[in-house]
Amino acid sequence: AETYHGSVHDRNGVTCADCHMPPVQGKGGKPFRTHGVIRPKNHVKEACLRCHPDSTVQKKLYQIDAIQNYIRGKMRKSEYWLGQLIDTYAAAKRAGVDGATLAKAREKHEEAHVLWEWWTAENSDGFHNPDIARETLAASISASKEGVALLNKAMEPKPAGETKK
Repeated sequence: AETYHGSVHDRNGVTCADCHMPPVQGKGGKPFRTHGVIRPKNHVKEACLRCHPDSTVQKKLYQIDAIQNYIRGKMRKSEYWLGQLIDTYAAAKRAGVDGATLAKAREKHEEAHVLWEWWTAENSDGFHNPDIARETLAASISASKEGVALLNKAMEPKPAGETKK
């Protein structure tokens, strides 16, 4: 629900129930909302085409897949950079990098991890709000890269006669 707020569907007054509990025809033709929550991707006609009548099931499935595949790619890239940060942290610790620098790197890891983890727990692979998914995953990647750069700089060999800070 949190990722839905501010999304294109939210801005257009579409509720969660509109997509996940679309009206069905009961006996006698009377419409009602079932309480069996559906996955819209498996019920495109019922969930999407009521509001998007100019589209087709195939077009909507393509749009859903395109959004989800893009966001999954961003999640994998975020995971890669989190792994790089963890590995670089371990190397920096073994190299004797000072505690203050290690603490800053841990802060970057915490920031990157939380931004990534949100989308691994959110069950739409970014479809509910692809804009915020893209932004937060990009921020996760940036935080990890900043942490890696910080640690790599701290591990650079010092010129002769200069001591570690």
